[in-house]
Amino acid sequence: MNNIFDNVNYDTCLWKNYLAIFKHKKLVNHKDKIKGLIQESTEELAEYFQRIPSDIDNIFASLQNHLQNNSVIFASAFAFSPEINSCCPFVFRDITGFKSRDIAAEVPYTKAVWYEIPVKQSKALWSVPYFDIDKAGEDILLTTYSIPVFDPNSRLVGVVISDLLLA
Repeated sequence: MNNIFDNVNYDTCLWKNYLAIFKHKKLVNHKDKIKGLIQESTEELAEYFQRIPSDIDNIFASLQNHLQNNSVIFASAFAFSPEINSCCPFVFRDITGFKSRDIAAEVPYTKAVWYEIPVKQSKALWSVPYFDIDKAGEDILLTTYSIPVFDPNSRLVGVVISDLLLA
């Protein structure tokens, strides 16, 4: 009697890939869980910012609170629509705690992929991984979850983001 596997040519590379995927399934599930947590907390922050925040100090405090409550998030920002305010409060983690600054003067944020594409598509998106060179003081690999924020009249208020370090 012939064994059904007698004529099968096992590709060693294929098996190694399969085993690697199986071995790291737990890691992949963990990353998906982290991304889900980031999405959920960033969506809550976006709902808060729908009321067209005007007090910049309050925005910085809200962003820092967002980071304090979500230890997996490296940085967060609220980039205003230029029709409302040319301002982009940004808060990030540092070895000494949190640092914050308005990056609008140094970054043409409305042309950044994390701002422009979600606004054009009118939906929340994850960016492809990219190097953020010297924005937070060092070269880092990250991905950004961006949510365009609209007021009740469907006017763009800005974009809220959360950064996930990939290194």
